Amino acid sequence: MSWQAYVDSSLLGSGKIDKAAIFSAAGDSVWAASAGFTLLPEEVKKVVNGFVDPSGLQANGLHAQGEKYVFLRNIEDRSIYAKRNKEGIICVKTKQAVLIAHYPENVQAGEATKIVEALADYLIGVGY
Repeated sequence: MSWQAYVDSSLLGSGKIDKAAIFSAAGDSVWAASAGFTLLPEEVKKVVNGFVDPSGLQANGLHAQGEKYVFLRNIEDRSIYAKRNKEGIICVKTKQAVLIAHYPENVQAGEATKIVEALADYLIGVGY
């Protein structure tokens, strides 16, 4: 499956995620993205750095497409969750990739999280 198919089918196709992208683990290249979901290089770098040291995200929030999201938590240097009003961002790091997904206000955070975490588990299982 192509990287774009993971975004389109696995994430957007779930109906729980409305925007998503997959980046290299270093955050220096976009492997796939949904239409209109463009993150600035510095936004991606801050997410990637947040997996190692979340203090910057805790202090300044997570920014995506120029919007500030309040950092909620990180789990075991793998997942970062952030929220803005009733919508949110889920970031999950695999061995070689970083998944960044946005869920709209009509979706429960837990429902969206399951989708992104399941794709990450699959990618880790196949060596990515």
